[in-house]
Amino acid sequence: MKRILSFAFSFLSLSVLGQTNISPGTMKLIQDAIHKDYELANSQLEINKTDQDIKKAHETYVPKVNATAAYAYLDNKLTIDLPAIQIPGLNLPLPQGDQTFHNTSSLGLAALNTQMVLFSGMQVTYGSKALNEKKKAQQHLSDAKRLDIAEDVINTIDQIALLQQSKVLLDESRVRLDKEVLRVNRAIENGLATPYERKKIEVALNQLASRQEEYEGKKALLYSKLEMLTAHPMSELEQLVVSLKPWLLNAAAEEDIKPRSEILALEAGEHAADYQIKMQKAKVLPQVVGMASFGYVNLFNNTIRTPFANPLNGQDIAIKSDNLKLYPNWIAGIGLKWDIFSGFSRTRELNKLYMDKTIAENRRKDISEKLDLLREKSRTEYRTAIKQMSLKSAEKVLAESTLDLAVKSYQQGLLPVSERLAAETGMQQAQLEYLQSIYNQRKAAIQYLKASGNFSLQQNSNNSDENERY
Repeated sequence: MKRILSFAFSFLSLSVLGQTNISPGTMKLIQDAIHKDYELANSQLEINKTDQDIKKAHETYVPKVNATAAYAYLDNKLTIDLPAIQIPGLNLPLPQGDQTFHNTSSLGLAALNTQMVLFSGMQVTYGSKALNEKKKAQQHLSDAKRLDIAEDVINTIDQIALLQQSKVLLDESRVRLDKEVLRVNRAIENGLATPYERKKIEVALNQLASRQEEYEGKKALLYSKLEMLTAHPMSELEQLVVSLKPWLLNAAAEEDIKPRSEILALEAGEHAADYQIKMQKAKVLPQVVGMASFGYVNLFNNTIRTPFANPLNGQDIAIKSDNLKLYPNWIAGIGLKWDIFSGFSRTRELNKLYMDKTIAENRRKDISEKLDLLREKSRTEYRTAIKQMSLKSAEKVLAESTLDLAVKSYQQGLLPVSERLAAETGMQQAQLEYLQSIYNQRKAAIQYLKASGNFSLQQNSNNSDENERY
């Protein structure tokens, strides 16, 4: 068979306990819907942001290096209360009391500094572990979102398949009724039937056309939804040829229970809360920082004007120097910061963290109980859907034989046209209800697989079969 579109590549496939209930074409649409989803893209960005926070925490121990340079002009006065002093040898007394010295100079400096955390008080260790648990929670929630997208795509395609197969059945019914119109027209010409019988058949044909138009409208809406989900053009999606087949699970699959992504995310959140508590408790430990600096300092154009006068010439005494250099200026050391008592803020924060952990535990228990109930509900609905499908299949077989008998009886004049049309309508209804039961069964199977944690995406390499159509 000629293929409309073929796929031969490695992509995300839907793995459900080794069963192949999803065609490669459908899996390609699932992959494209996952790739296109904006909410999922934002979730991935949030995960990437958490990755950056983890790296930032680990980089706390990376030395920080900076360079500084500065120029400053200094102008200050220094006042000193001097006692009575005489200059030795000269026997000259210096003024006593408050004496003011006026200083001016220029300052230039440059330095290369480095600082490194040697011990963070376990803040980095526990903080990075808390961030890793946060990342796990985000990843599990993203996994759950992927499954929701996959389910939405499958249900949409199944609805399209339901309408496509319903159209085939309605077309077959139209062919049968068109033949009856021709037969009745010949009978009217021969006086063996009345126009009333023809009108009844025409009414049935109009009702059939109305139902077909309704189905076409629904199908167009589903194609629009699939276009929005997958970003595939409408013209391509309208070539989609699919069929409904029951999605049956074996006994082992029905009993296999795995943890759902939502529960795994909540458990990761609890672990993150544990590490936050440890992080808060560890704040009683000191933090140790190592530091080093290599610098250059130059005090130049220095002038110190004293309050003293030269006894020989009576001029004020001033001291000047071209520069005063400090180079090389090496500094190395270790600093320690220890919050011995910080009031009661640490205790309050610790109490809040314990409460947050309890809230997370209660939320997990609540959701776990609800998911257990949902799993039992889904199991019951799946088994009910299997039974309904079997009953509808039997009804369809009975309706087919009834229609066959009604057609023969009507042609022999043993049945009125109303009963012939009633059998046709019953046949249509039975066939459509059987198709609907298959759709309901597939939907129930997916719901149960999700509820039991067995609906998952994994990386596989698949090649589409030559007989598959997309």
